[in-house]
Amino acid sequence: MKNLSALALLLLAVSCSSAPDVRPGADGIHSISLLGEDVKDTEGAAHKQARAYCTKLGKTIEYLSDDTVKATPTEVSMEKSLFKDNESVATDIKFKCN
Repeated sequence: MKNLSALALLLLAVSCSSAPDVRPGADGIHSISLLGEDVKDTEGAAHKQARAYCTKLGKTIEYLSDDTVKATPTEVSMEKSLFKDNESVATDIKFKCN
């Protein structure tokens, strides 16, 4: 029984951590915003979390918008300490799970 409880806790922790940056929307439109140093890596990480979120719900993803820009802290209203070399990549994805 202890092994079963430990396994249940592990599965719960893994399922919650697969999409930590997804912000669920009450209207069914979810979003994820990430900062990174590289366009490909940042977009890839955001898409991976969005897909994982829908998969966890047993649904498929429908992308509504995908915006990625090279940005400075002023352009995305972020704290300068989050940026390396005063420039980063900001990506924002809106999606639905169908």
